[in-house]
Amino acid sequence: MARKLVQDRLFRRRTNKVTRFNNDIAPSVERKSHFVTELNLFKRASREDWIRDGTFHDAVGGLLATAQLFAVMPVCDVTAKDPRRLHFSWFSKRALYTYVGLAGTAFVAVNAIIRFLMKNFNFNRLTTVFFYSYNLYGMYRFLLLARKWPKLMQSWYDAEQTLPQMGNVVDRGALAWKIKMISLLVITMSLTEHLISIIAAVYYTSDCPDIGDPVDFFFKSNFVFIFHYFEYSKVRGFFIKYINILCTFLWSYIDLFVIVTSIGLSHTLKRINEYLMKHKRESMTEKFWGEQRQNYRNICDLVQQVDDVVSIITMLSISNNLFFICVSILQSLNSHPTFVHTVYFWLGLIFLIGRTLAVSMYAAEVNDESKRPIEVLRTIPRDGWCLEAKRFAEEVVNDTVALTGMKFFNMTRKLVLKVTGSIITYELVLIQFHQDEPVEVDLCKMRSF
Repeated sequence: MARKLVQDRLFRRRTNKVTRFNNDIAPSVERKSHFVTELNLFKRASREDWIRDGTFHDAVGGLLATAQLFAVMPVCDVTAKDPRRLHFSWFSKRALYTYVGLAGTAFVAVNAIIRFLMKNFNFNRLTTVFFYSYNLYGMYRFLLLARKWPKLMQSWYDAEQTLPQMGNVVDRGALAWKIKMISLLVITMSLTEHLISIIAAVYYTSDCPDIGDPVDFFFKSNFVFIFHYFEYSKVRGFFIKYINILCTFLWSYIDLFVIVTSIGLSHTLKRINEYLMKHKRESMTEKFWGEQRQNYRNICDLVQQVDDVVSIITMLSISNNLFFICVSILQSLNSHPTFVHTVYFWLGLIFLIGRTLAVSMYAAEVNDESKRPIEVLRTIPRDGWCLEAKRFAEEVVNDTVALTGMKFFNMTRKLVLKVTGSIITYELVLIQFHQDEPVEVDLCKMRSF
């Protein structure tokens, strides 16, 4: 009996290799580390891996796994089909990796702050301080969010199970496909912008004939605030650049996370709206409207629950974009040393404005979808009007269902106009005091003025 159980277990974990077990041929078992097993890096894809169940947890798993490569969201089993397998541990390998990223980002941020305080006020140094401090706090907020993520995904999954079921494979995979395409676009644009910045720094060396090692020049010129206080070495240079890559990814990922979360919430509301549209102008029973009102209330409660844990991240996204758009527009008045620097600057500004609009519009879509049921409720025939339909209509009209920025403002379409007006106001004030700032460091000689 014991022999049969062992053989059955080996059969379920079959590989291409075989070995002898009590003089019988049995498939051998490949030993994999727990980390590799969770990521399924070497697992052959099956039909079940390509079929989506239409849930947000299933759709966002790949993005979260990618984020963990950059020390963000250290949740275990993010790619598991069942959200009940999600868990968080302070001592997991993912969490330890996040601690390394936090420590490195804190080291760079502290040095940037010290450099800023020790020198006269310089807008470029202020931008560096804001960039690393912002990413340090963002990484910390995602670590705290990782603790709540398993419970949040279970609540999200439970709310989705009460909605009208999707009929075919295409509908169930639509959410995952949309999230994948938007994530790929944002990450690709972020990577392109970063590569152009490296090309611009390397291209600048052609104007400096006395440059020895271009790698040393690149690290010293980009991280003056570090190597002004610490002796330079290539190992330290590569480590600081690695931290810079983590921060660059997180800088775009915060916006991407708000976009993806908004898409997931609006998708659940769309499922209710699409089902209601099928019964437009029809006389339905009071039980029907009671069930739909309860489904709608479940999603509204879900939006509130999600907003409670991500509102700070939403606020970080809006404040960061507002600051860097103002800085970038102000710097557009300055001259650039090379054509490559000019291309990098304008590409970065266009990408930043595009991200800001995407965050605002996708987040506002949650509020838009929450108001759509009133289109159906207003077409109910007189003989089909009932108490539950009246309650449903009052909730749709009177309740504000939207993501917020730390509860200070709601993410609606009106916010786009308010943000635009604020940018124009701040920019007019900054332009009045603008003047070209002298170069802080002679990049060709790497000598501080």
